[in-house]
Amino acid sequence: MSEAHKRKWLEISRNYGTLTPQAQATLTSRMNEWVALSPQQRAQARLNFGRTQELSTQLTPEEKKAKWEAYQALSPEEKNKLAAKGAPRPAGAAIAVKPVPPQKLATVPALSASQPVPRAATKISPSTVAPAPAALPGPATIPAPQR
Repeated sequence: MSEAHKRKWLEISRNYGTLTPQAQATLTSRMNEWVALSPQQRAQARLNFGRTQELSTQLTPEEKKAKWEAYQALSPEEKNKLAAKGAPRPAGAAIAVKPVPPQKLATVPALSASQPVPRAATKISPSTVAPAPAALPGPATIPAPQR
């Protein structure tokens, strides 16, 4: 967990006691939902949140509430239709926060099956090999006292 995430969770824990029981229950249920998401789903949720924040700066609080209530009133089928109209999900393991312009992307040459895979040199120089450890002396012997 990054330092920023740790600070955020510590701040939430400090404020938890000041919340109403209803707000505590809401926070707990949301935390449980978040924990159940896969890392990829969390990344998608963060992207969606960022997009929503950008768009919501143009709306008044009343307009936001009206849009949310209208969405909540939709049937599951209508919600699925809206989701299908949205931007397609990116393929791959990592999701970019902001799309990278094509001119900044490097092209990766494709290897054909007939081309040998380049190998690193396997010759080892004797100077790079560590010398064998020196033999350790045996147990010390203590001479017997002379009389």
